[in-house]
Amino acid sequence: MNNFEQMYSTVMSTCMKTGIKVNGRNGRVRQITAAQIRANLNDGFPVVTGKQIFPRSCFVETEWLLSGQSNIKFLNDNKVHIWDQWADDNGNLGPVYGYQLNNFNGVNQITNILNDFKLNKHSRRLLFTMWNPNELQDMSLPPCHYAFQFVIANDIVDIVVSMRSLDLFIGLPYDMVMYASILCSFANEFNLKANEVIINAANAHVYEEHVSSAAIYCNRKKLNLSKLISCSNFTKFKFNEMKIENYEYHSRLIVNVIK
Repeated sequence: MNNFEQMYSTVMSTCMKTGIKVNGRNGRVRQITAAQIRANLNDGFPVVTGKQIFPRSCFVETEWLLSGQSNIKFLNDNKVHIWDQWADDNGNLGPVYGYQLNNFNGVNQITNILNDFKLNKHSRRLLFTMWNPNELQDMSLPPCHYAFQFVIANDIVDIVVSMRSLDLFIGLPYDMVMYASILCSFANEFNLKANEVIINAANAHVYEEHVSSAAIYCNRKKLNLSKLISCSNFTKFKFNEMKIENYEYHSRLIVNVIK
């Protein structure tokens, strides 16, 4: 069963049909407020099937993020170029995303939160933030997904992701794979059962120039989700340890990434 893509298609269709049209920083969008998209990993690994995407790129970016890197060299060396247009001439992005996880004003959040988890796995403080007001001006792009939290009940773990801004058509499929990878790697390392990825977006939008392609996606029959057959560990995440099988998909829907 593919409930994830049914929910995703419904949210995106709603956004296109009823969203308010706004002239934003980088183009005209249709936007809605406070959208939620969930993926239950018991249904399969949430790689969209209504169009082809490239899970390997998500796994590479996840390793880059968790290891605290903020230069695109690692991404480029592994054939991922999604961040190229934001990098300076030396490939630097400033103190973005993973840098904040590993050095938030001198604090290693990963180390601290794992220590808290080991003392009390049901802690309600297993929360990571990448929104650092002290360093926003030095970032090439402030974080769109700015926080995530592990929520544990006995041996089941969910991940709740907070986003200030969500590009529904291009961004959501990759964000979902990234956070499903983070959830599964955490569960794998600490002998928990990965359950749900819940993404909450304050501003969810579709760019006007993507509407026709997004409508094609929404109208396609969704296929069975893939299966995760090999998983890395959270604290030593390696993209080449992440493997899925039975990824079925419709043809690509190619649009421009809006900077």
